[in-house]
Amino acid sequence: MKVSVLVFPGVEELDFVGFLEVLAVANRVEKSKRFEVELVGVQPGPVKCSGGLTVIPDSSLRGLKSADVVFVPGGGAGRGTGVDLLLQNKTILELLRDAYSDGRMVWSVCTGALVLGEAGLLKGRMATTHHSYFGRLRKYGAKVQRRRVVADGRITTGGGISSSLDVGLELVRRTLGQEVASDVGNRIEYPLRVAG
Repeated sequence: MKVSVLVFPGVEELDFVGFLEVLAVANRVEKSKRFEVELVGVQPGPVKCSGGLTVIPDSSLRGLKSADVVFVPGGGAGRGTGVDLLLQNKTILELLRDAYSDGRMVWSVCTGALVLGEAGLLKGRMATTHHSYFGRLRKYGAKVQRRRVVADGRITTGGGISSSLDVGLELVRRTLGQEVASDVGNRIEYPLRVAG
């Protein structure tokens, strides 16, 4: 399964690194590369994250077109960086709409859900985000849930920053089963919570 993680200036590190770590551990548990993960940059070159970490994307936005799962982390909302810039990026919003209409899964954590909302993917759907942004999420027509992970069809959203672990475990559970997800949770010493 190919998983493309969107990275952009101001992205919150834990929003995507926690998610990636869960998938890496799942690959080790399965002794095979069940999850082929790539970082997709919204622009060429290195990306400076919210906390100062710099990452080098594996591919450009073209990488989103071949992903089974498109994952949108949060970061920078309300500061004029990160998510605030993605909300105005017509190319990214169109790529997310295309991914969903093509039958692929579109997932987010934290304020990444705002980007899904701006793309029109959350109207009438159950979703969550960081608790500080529940009001904004409702403006997109989402049925906001106060939970760490909310699954609604092919769209799954996670709450605040540390929910990236929960979202990663949910992808493992849905793809490889409860037993593997529980094993991964035990190995990272983090309890598995089933999405609602």
